[in-house]
Amino acid sequence: MTQTAKISWDDTVLPFQLDASDIRGRVARLDGVLDQVLAQHDYPSVVEALVAEMALLTALIGESIKLRWKLSLQVRGSGAVRLIATDYYGPTEDGAPARIRAYASYDAETLDTAAPGFDQIGNGYF
Repeated sequence: MTQTAKISWDDTVLPFQLDASDIRGRVARLDGVLDQVLAQHDYPSVVEALVAEMALLTALIGESIKLRWKLSLQVRGSGAVRLIATDYYGPTEDGAPARIRAYASYDAETLDTAAPGFDQIGNGYF
């Protein structure tokens, strides 16, 4: 695989359709984008996983509705992870890449790194 082909596959959302089964969906891969986002922060692994899942969801929604502007998603909770915020900036022109930002706010003292990620959010809203 050439470096160009690897880069184009690393950060992409591709729609698919299985005609015989009447199934449609999207497959997403955000290796480079997530590496850049997570490298800017020093999150514990449980928080990193939540941020990555939220960024992936944001990319899937943004690409599926073909946004040309900004989409922001937030999860706010009463637990150790108080906020996960993501922004999707649609491509400004055809063929241009979309951009994604992500951020999490958490209380390091009450964070249980052994517990599942969603348990860290507690009660809250999306």
